[in-house]
Amino acid sequence: MSAPLLALEDLRVAYPAAGGERVVVDGLSLALERGAIGCLLGASGCGKTTVLRAIAGFEPVRAGRVVLVGRELSRADAMVPPEQRAIGMMFQDYALFPHLDVAGNVGFGLAGRSRAQRRARIDEVLALVGLGDRAGAYPHELSGGQQQRVALARALAPSPPLLLLDEPFSNLDIDTREHLAAELRTILRQTGTTALLVTHDQAEAFAIADAIGVMDRGRILQWADAQTLYARPADPFVAGFIGRGSVLAAGAVGLAGGGTVLVRPDRLVPDPAGAIHAEVMEVTFRGPGRVALLRLAGGERVEVDLPADAAAQAGTRLALRLVETGLVLFR
Repeated sequence: MSAPLLALEDLRVAYPAAGGERVVVDGLSLALERGAIGCLLGASGCGKTTVLRAIAGFEPVRAGRVVLVGRELSRADAMVPPEQRAIGMMFQDYALFPHLDVAGNVGFGLAGRSRAQRRARIDEVLALVGLGDRAGAYPHELSGGQQQRVALARALAPSPPLLLLDEPFSNLDIDTREHLAAELRTILRQTGTTALLVTHDQAEAFAIADAIGVMDRGRILQWADAQTLYARPADPFVAGFIGRGSVLAAGAVGLAGGGTVLVRPDRLVPDPAGAIHAEVMEVTFRGPGRVALLRLAGGERVEVDLPADAAAQAGTRLALRLVETGLVLFR
């Protein structure tokens, strides 16, 4: 089996703090195969952007290694400078040069090539991102989505072995984000680019990535594809973080044996003969159906998808039946 293109081995990143140090990334490992699209997914402050910065060479590591195409880039006592890593990076704010036109921005990383080679490559990547007719425009003349495409073209222009993307759609409206997420995956596939994305948006991660690492407090709790994370979460935190659902004590929904269980909104079904009773806190429309927020007898709160004919409103009580197939139990 061939070695992964990118390997992070027991990575640790920490900063000096009063009384010691503040650990931001703690014993993190992952492997990204050539041509794969990976994603680090987690809430703000979990350490995901710090991982990206350590790969790029902007942060030193206290322990562990960063290895790219078999070349060691970082360890505790040695570090290859960022400009010598041949890694492409697309920043959250795009970081376009306002005094350069689109062609100038895209060609910025192509030093050392002839003028004809630079022009050909600029034209090629601008066509790839759908901006072939905007080479002479300046950043302030472009929409947010177009600026994002320019930033992507600039990162792709030198054909880096690895592309890092830090929250690339965070400055865009939701419709543009959804469109560009699908477009980004297509472009990365067309170019065969290996990429690692950082985001807090699950829909974004699911739309783009082949493998997703769910992070919490500087660690990856599970590294898997989207379907596995949803259907077979390996950790209660992952279970509660991915998709809709609640992690409850097994006894709260009538299961014996102790432990906790992941209850998705379609696992509790309104049924007059059901043994689980709950109070309806609120009902909201979430097309094409409605969702009820319920309070169980023990005070636990859960979401339930309601059938079209269910007569439920805030303040009423509801009997429910647990659908036990596909439940995820944690002992």
